[in-house]
Amino acid sequence: MTLMLQPPADETPGGAPDPGSAAEVLAARLRRLISQQRLRPGERIGSERGLAEQLEVPRSLLRQALQHLESEHLVRRSLGRTGGVFADDGKIQRHLNTVQGVPDMVRQQGYSVQTRVIRAVLSTPFPEEQRALQLQEDSAVYRIVRLRLAGGVTWSLDTSVLPARRYPGLLSQDLTGSLYLLLTSRYGLSVDRAEETVEATSSDTEQSRTLGIPEGSGLLEVHRVTFDPDDAPAEYAHDFFRADRTRIHTQKVGTNWMRTRRG
Repeated sequence: MTLMLQPPADETPGGAPDPGSAAEVLAARLRRLISQQRLRPGERIGSERGLAEQLEVPRSLLRQALQHLESEHLVRRSLGRTGGVFADDGKIQRHLNTVQGVPDMVRQQGYSVQTRVIRAVLSTPFPEEQRALQLQEDSAVYRIVRLRLAGGVTWSLDTSVLPARRYPGLLSQDLTGSLYLLLTSRYGLSVDRAEETVEATSSDTEQSRTLGIPEGSGLLEVHRVTFDPDDAPAEYAHDFFRADRTRIHTQKVGTNWMRTRRG
């Protein structure tokens, strides 16, 4: 989407503002744009070059103004072919109907990401894990619990349960990156699809302590089962995302998407 912006005629009475206030004046113009256009978080405002040309300002000045708005969580910038300047509200968009790893998902939205491994053990599956992974009662699983931080602030508490037989030696690997990338590169996993359910809940004492939030804070609880091309379950996940930092995004595909892909 390209927004047609008109340079204002009277925003700087008495001539051009001094360099110290020019960025603030431009930031005010962009705030009004976001408000007047009723831009939703995630909507693209434009590229830096395009905005600078339409506003008739140097890109260096535009970047200063955008830094003001980024500190207020009104915009975010991202690089790459699909990058640009986007309306924002400080929340991270959690995509559904995708098998993209969380680190890539977060970085594409302009945030740094850190992962802390809280627990990684060999265990027996709980009944719901056994059913989801289609395992026998005596099967062993890896249970990996990790804390995700986005932009230096806690975002999610993730638990991944994986069949131990399928991923030998997994606990000796670096588990602070993308788990899907690790399973793909080292174990040859090809992820075909994921089924997810999301519901609202509130944090208990342990979750609150780990995430650094008040007890009873809003969380989004996500159950996910990931499948390979043979329709065999490859991972069961049970994640909790801070509701105050998360927006759920999903994309509807055609009714024949599975038939098309497998045809």
